[in-house]
Amino acid sequence: MPDIIDTVQLQEIDDALIELFDITLPDGATKVYLTKGLDNGDENIYFPQSTGGYALKEYIAIPIEIDGIASTSSGAAARPTLTTVNIPFLTRSYSNDSDGNSDETTILDILEENGIKSNRDLLNSRVVYRRTLFKHTFKVGDTTSAPVEFPSTTFILDRVASEDNILVSFELASPIDVEGVQLPNRIVIGRYCPWKYQGVALSGDGGCIWPKNSEGRFYDKNDNSIGGFTTYSASTSYSTGDKVKVTTDGHQQIWQARRANSGKYPITNPYYWFRLDVCGKLISSCKVRFQNGDQSIALPFGGFPGSRSFK
Repeated sequence: MPDIIDTVQLQEIDDALIELFDITLPDGATKVYLTKGLDNGDENIYFPQSTGGYALKEYIAIPIEIDGIASTSSGAAARPTLTTVNIPFLTRSYSNDSDGNSDETTILDILEENGIKSNRDLLNSRVVYRRTLFKHTFKVGDTTSAPVEFPSTTFILDRVASEDNILVSFELASPIDVEGVQLPNRIVIGRYCPWKYQGVALSGDGGCIWPKNSEGRFYDKNDNSIGGFTTYSASTSYSTGDKVKVTTDGHQQIWQARRANSGKYPITNPYYWFRLDVCGKLISSCKVRFQNGDQSIALPFGGFPGSRSFK
């Protein structure tokens, strides 16, 4: 309780309230960071995470609003509504520009990479609703520190309440108010593996033990073998489609150029590069990496093939 009081006392009313949404997709690993933005609604916000060295995340400004949050000591738990633009529908005709603000296709790319083609595919996503004041946000390149914010609240996207060509509204539920849930629990995901890719090798998280060097064999999200790459050099000019290998602390990654560039380090310049060697999260992805033709090798697949339930 003293920590909460201290945090609230740091907040001053003579400043803009910033609403942030950390959304973990149903695969349990992929995260999307959104914000309601400022008054003009088109300026992204940079804010640190509360763990993991206070990593700074860019929150993409889009029309998004949460309504109906309430705390009661008795009766049924509140079921707020989260309303946002209908991303799977609207952004099919959007394209990024160079101002760093129009990131809609980036969101769409993330959704499609996770097999999300409709709003119903987003159900069971976990939403952490965070609030802070504008003076406690950051800019790119700032030295981060522990976030100063109001107490956060966690919800689950439980059902699609309404949708049209412009907006979609989700009914939210408390993690302990979802039908059939028992605590403690593990989320049962049928088709996709929830483990963090290379998680054990990188940070000890999850159950994916694929090594940092990928054993010299690299695959894309469709489980195709990746070849034709060179070692990245800051002095080289790259064209759209060029592939490079980047090694950081023994972690080898393959990146592909989105557009022509020179001196743009792939890991810190997502406008110019995207990582190519990512996991498709399917059991076939596990097979091509770990078995490599030898089906006697056990797979560290974190999903539950054949199951469509969530418990």
